[in-house]
Amino acid sequence: MEKVYNGIVIFGEMGAGKDALAEQFTKLRQNAKIYNIGVLCREMMKVAKVNPQWRGLERYIGQTVADKLREMDKDIMCDYILALIYENGQKKYGWDNAGLEGEAHHKALMEQLAILRNEELSIVAGGRTLVDLNYWRNKQFLVVGIKVSEEIRKQRLISRDGEKTVQNSSSTHNTEADVPYIINNLCDEVILNDGTLEDLKNSAEAILTKYKF
Repeated sequence: MEKVYNGIVIFGEMGAGKDALAEQFTKLRQNAKIYNIGVLCREMMKVAKVNPQWRGLERYIGQTVADKLREMDKDIMCDYILALIYENGQKKYGWDNAGLEGEAHHKALMEQLAILRNEELSIVAGGRTLVDLNYWRNKQFLVVGIKVSEEIRKQRLISRDGEKTVQNSSSTHNTEADVPYIINNLCDEVILNDGTLEDLKNSAEAILTKYKF
């Protein structure tokens, strides 16, 4: 029996093209919707627009915010994204998991995700850690890695974020350290993103077709 997935989670290093791949999925499937694990971190990065002392340190802000959130609960950033997905069904079907705990809660969530996958292709972008990997695999999401050669990755980061921001970013930070291992060993599919957007679109379509999304 073929495994059925509740959505797709995308893993990749800074500048690999996680968001670009997510966008290609939305262009190929009208029911696809993007959720970014780092959305809360990105919101905080906006302070650099009004406070010059943070200018060029946007990535540092994002990485530090991720640290602080995960100190509260290692799964909290993924829980936030799952909550956004869950709310779509909650509004439509009136779900209420407030009285459930443990296995009963997990079972209800999985049943609800099975309903939602027929209405929405949930694309979770921004997977970085082994904790993230285990979380979304437990929710039956297809794990897709995206990688790019180092020189192209650096060029894209500078083009997107500016040279100063890239210099102040750390690819060895704990939010990035797990990614190479995950990409090389643990993904269901891996895309090489050294080519054009059209190449990326073709790779995305191949995955959607293979797994019948």
